[in-house]
Amino acid sequence: MKRSLLFAFALLLSVEGFGQSLPDSGYVAPSPYYVKAQFAGDIGLLSVGIGRESFNRKLTTDVSVGYLPESVGGDAIFTVALKSTMLPLKPVRIKSLDWYYLTAGAQVSYTFGDEYFAWEGYLSKYPNSYYRFSTALSVYVFAGGQVDFMRVPKLQKFSAYYEVGAPGEYVISYIQNPKYLGLGKIFHLALGVKMALR
Repeated sequence: MKRSLLFAFALLLSVEGFGQSLPDSGYVAPSPYYVKAQFAGDIGLLSVGIGRESFNRKLTTDVSVGYLPESVGGDAIFTVALKSTMLPLKPVRIKSLDWYYLTAGAQVSYTFGDEYFAWEGYLSKYPNSYYRFSTALSVYVFAGGQVDFMRVPKLQKFSAYYEVGAPGEYVISYIQNPKYLGLGKIFHLALGVKMALR
């Protein structure tokens, strides 16, 4: 009798576990590929891009094109950027939302235009190290968070994120001369939304 009860209990656990390991028949896993739109963040006023999630959604990598209109920046400026974001911690579940409260990453961007230069040969033309950094190439580091809507009906494909970051040259300049640059001039806020492609 005891053996029969133990066998039935073990069978029940195995069936339950098997059932949990299988997704619902109507469930479709989200695509690792996504499109995104972003406001600010050292890549123009607005930018759009495409990217991919990897390492079990612990890393995202995307390519974006940003635009800063003449009415805002004085010139119409286009920028292209390669960006990687880490999501190192498990999300916190808040009702139907998944909140990744810590994300961090880096971005390398290139700004197009005759007034921007990237190479050492151009930097050496200016006396007294007037330009110490490339004006076309920029490295941007940031930290922030992300909210996924995967359990919200009709919004399963969407995520929203926020970031606070600074260009690498600003960080170096601040370390060298903290009185000249205030923290408010260094850090930039970025807001964005992503949509999975399936």
